[in-house]
Order: sequence, then C-alpha cells, then structure tokens
Amino acid sequence: MEVCIAVMHGRDIMLSVQDGLVLLDGEIAPIKHLAEGELEKFRAEVEAIPQGGDLRGLQALVNAKRAAFIVSLLGKTVGDDCISELTHILDHVHHDVQEYLNS
Repeated sequence: MEVCIAVMHGRDIMLSVQDGLVLLDGEIAPIKHLAEGELEKFRAEVEAIPQGGDLRGLQALVNAKRAAFIVSLLGKTVGDDCISELTHILDHVHHDVQEYLNS
C-alpha cells in the first residue's frame, strides 16, 4: 500500500508499508505501528473529497488532510532524522494551505 503525502517541487512524496516496513520516499523510515489499514483510510479520505470547482481549493483541502495525517505520523516516529524530514514535509503542505487561505 502506498499513498502520496505531499507534492514538493513537482514531485510526489510517497509513504508505503511493505512487508511490515515503512518506506518514506523509498527509504526505510522509523515510524512505529503504522499499518496498511491506516494508509487505506487516509487514501479513502482524500478520494472522498468532492471533485470539481475550485482546483486551488481542492488542492488546499487535500493538503490539509495530508497535514493532519503527517501530524499523526510524527507521534509514531522515532529518530531525529525522520522527525526532521516529516516536519519539513509538514511545513511544505501547511504552507500550501496557508497560501490558499491568504489569497
């Protein structure tokens, strides 16, 4: 199971669970107790967002969902490097939401 948790500089940042290992952008990430079911639930929440209308607003809503999901991941993350990487990704998606809200 793999989901996109951000788009940074035009590139999708992917999170996956494969054979019990969590991979963040293809690298093993020390995120404990993350099950494929949580990724499926996140994907379903994003896919449930109504399509159409204001594309910028839609993207801001997707990024708000991503930000909430990343915050939940931070509570399960071990290690300064992974926490720093997730925080950087969170800052990026949060900035995109703030940019939309301030326009």
